[in-house]
Amino acid sequence: MDTLRTLRNLDKDDVLGALGLQTRRSVAEYVLPVLGVFGAGLLVGVGVGMLAAPRSGRELRDELGRQANNARDRARNAVNNAINTAEQEVTSAQH
Repeated sequence: MDTLRTLRNLDKDDVLGALGLQTRRSVAEYVLPVLGVFGAGLLVGVGVGMLAAPRSGRELRDELGRQANNARDRARNAVNNAINTAEQEVTSAQH
């Protein structure tokens, strides 16, 4: 009975392991851990860079706020331009 129970619980990895083989890993299984480590390193690098910055905390926050506002404005302008272009193309296609 124990032998039957053991055989029922076997999966392909158990059989392959007994033969000294293993299933092939997908690309995602290789890439995702690397991206995770890269992201963690990036965050640590940014943190160290902020700590070593020659500006005070207030100056740094103000500068980051200005840059964020500029990025927001550029994104808003890009979206508005895309909408205007799409509207012009639709209007010209209708005539």
